[in-house]
Amino acid sequence: MNKQIKTHLLGKLRIYVKTGEKIRSRAIRSKLFPTTMYKGIIDLAKEDGLMNASVYTTQMGFSNYDRVSQFALESDNRELTVCIELIDKKEALQQFFLKHNALFKDKVVVYKEVEYWDAE
Repeated sequence: MNKQIKTHLLGKLRIYVKTGEKIRSRAIRSKLFPTTMYKGIIDLAKEDGLMNASVYTTQMGFSNYDRVSQFALESDNRELTVCIELIDKKEALQQFFLKHNALFKDKVVVYKEVEYWDAE
């Protein structure tokens, strides 16, 4: 068994938002039942055909110089930061970022090159 690892260069885009942030639009349904920011971004990533999208929750943290927030069972956790991670080719992530840039205003958005592995 002489398998080799084949690597492909991809990109990883991380977007940090608060769990309580909502996407607002003019549609009446959206005004009554706004979508959480992280769910909306995941849905848009799927619609746009990105390779991978995940949301990572945190126990404690802060983003964009804001105050520290900590998870609590019997408390409001809307201020807690979550990380949305998108993986695809750099060009696809750039297109996604530019297409939906209004969502990312005042957000911490980080890009990093990563390797994707498979076996030959």
